[in-house]
Amino acid sequence: MRIGNRLGGAVLGMAVALCGATTVRAESAEQVVAVPLGGSLEAREGEHYYGVYVPTRFGGELTVKTSEGTVEDIKGPNGAGRTNGQEVGVDQQGWYTFKVIGAKKPYRVETKFIQKAQSVKKPWNFYYWPTKADSLHEPWAGGNARVDTYDLKGDDVRVYSPGGYVEPGKDIILAGRNGLLETVPASGDDATWFPNLYDDLYWAGPNNTLFQTPSPLLKYDQLFGTSARIWEAVNTQNNDITRWPGHCLGGAVASIFFNDPVPAPGTGMTKDELKALYAELGENHLNHRIGDYATDIPAGPPRPGSDPTDWKAPRVHAMYEAHIRGERKALLSNMRAFPPRGTEAEVWNQAVHMYVAEYKAIPGRGPRAVNINIEVHANSGSSLNGQDDKDRVVNYQYNLVYGLDGRVDESNPGAADWISVSGEALYAPLNVLQVIDSAWQGHNPYVTIDKVRSLDMANGGAANNRFAGKAPEFLPVAQYEAGRPLPSVGTMFAGATGDNSSSPRRSGFLGFFRGR
Repeated sequence: MRIGNRLGGAVLGMAVALCGATTVRAESAEQVVAVPLGGSLEAREGEHYYGVYVPTRFGGELTVKTSEGTVEDIKGPNGAGRTNGQEVGVDQQGWYTFKVIGAKKPYRVETKFIQKAQSVKKPWNFYYWPTKADSLHEPWAGGNARVDTYDLKGDDVRVYSPGGYVEPGKDIILAGRNGLLETVPASGDDATWFPNLYDDLYWAGPNNTLFQTPSPLLKYDQLFGTSARIWEAVNTQNNDITRWPGHCLGGAVASIFFNDPVPAPGTGMTKDELKALYAELGENHLNHRIGDYATDIPAGPPRPGSDPTDWKAPRVHAMYEAHIRGERKALLSNMRAFPPRGTEAEVWNQAVHMYVAEYKAIPGRGPRAVNINIEVHANSGSSLNGQDDKDRVVNYQYNLVYGLDGRVDESNPGAADWISVSGEALYAPLNVLQVIDSAWQGHNPYVTIDKVRSLDMANGGAANNRFAGKAPEFLPVAQYEAGRPLPSVGTMFAGATGDNSSSPRRSGFLGFFRGR
C-alpha cells in the first residue's frame, strides 16, 4: 500500500476537541471522540459526543449507528442539525458531530458514507456495428482443419486454397469490395453473421439458411437516393480476424447527446438502424470537442501497492465527482476489454452515466485519506433487437486524499493507490472524457445529420411530413445498386475532415481516442 504524507487533523479513534466554527453549542467544550468514516469504535460506555469527517464537497448519505442506546443531535460543519441517513448536501465537507445516549451496556458506534450519482439524461444502449464484413471460416471447434469450400461467388476474395490446411477460426473467404459475403460454406466450413452498417436485407448462411438483417445504410440510400452503403463497404472494411473494431465511439457519443430514437412511420427504419446512423455520424473523433479529461491511463490491471495505474486514480475520480455527481452529465470512456479473454488493445467506448461509491477512512493516515469502492455503470455497446439491454457494471477500488476544499487532491498522486478492478472489465479504462459538443459528421460523406434527424421523431423528425405516410418496399442490394459504379477508395466530400484511408481509423488524437 502506498503511504503518502501524513495529513493534519485528528488521529482516528482518539479524543479531539472540536470548537470554534466547527461546532457551535454549549457542549463544544466537551471532548469529542473521532469515529472513522465507514468504520467503527468498539466497547464504548456512557453518553458521549462523537465526530466523523466527511472529506468530499460533493455530498453523499451519512449514516450513524449504535448497537445500544440512541443517536441524537447530529450536526454538520456549519452547526446545523442533520437527519441520520440522509444527504448531507454540497460544500458540506468537514466534521459531523453526534451524541449517543441511553446505552445500558458497552456499545459499538459505526458510520457509513455512500455517494450516489446519475446523469439527468440516461444514454441509450446501442450496438457497435463492426467494420468487418461477414466471412467464411474454419469452425472454431470440431472442424477438420481443411478448406472444404471450392466454389467462389460474386466478388468474394479467397484467403486459403481449396483443400489446403487452415487453423481453427481462420477466415477462408472474405467479402469483396461490395461488402457482401455471397459464397455459401460447404459442409466442414462455417460462416458467422455479425450485423454491420452495409448489410443487405437478407443473408444466406450455412445450409442456405436465410436471415433477415438490419440494413441501415441500404434503407437510408433508398430513402434519399444516395450511395452511402457501397461507400461504407468500399472504404471501411476491416479484414482482420478480430471483430471488435467498429462504431462504438460514434454510438457512445451519440447516446449522450440524442434522445432515444423513434423512427418516423414512413421510413421503414427500426430503432437499431437509426442508432446505427447516429453511430456513423459520431465516429469521426476529429469532430468532437473535448473539455475535461483523464487520458493515457495505463491498463494495469490495478493491484494493491505501487503500480502504473496509481497516479491516474485521483484524476479519474475527480472526473466522476465533478461531472456525473456535480453536473449530472454522462462521460465518454474507453472501458477497454471484457473478461475473460479480452486484450489490453481492445477499444470499447461507452457512456458512464451512474456510480455508487462507498467511502472509508484509511487507518493511520488522517481523516482526508479515504478508500473508495465504486461501482461504475456504463451503457451497453452490444445491444441489438432488445438483447443485452442492460448496463455494463465495473467495480474499481482506490485510495485517495482530499484537500480541505473537498476536492480530490491531485497535487500528490503518489499518495494514491489504484487497488483493483472487477466486474465486467479486466483493466483500468484508457480514458474518461467530457464531450462538449460535436460537428456530427462521420467519415461517410453521404450520411448527414439533417437527413438522419428527419427520420427520427424524437430528435427533430416530427416536423417533417415527408415520412408520415407508408414505408417504401425496400430493394435488396443486387437490385438497388445494379449498374452503379463502385466509388473510389477514400472519396470524401469537399472540405471534410477525417481519415481518407481504406481501413478503420486506429490512430490516437491528443491521447483522447484510440481504436476506431
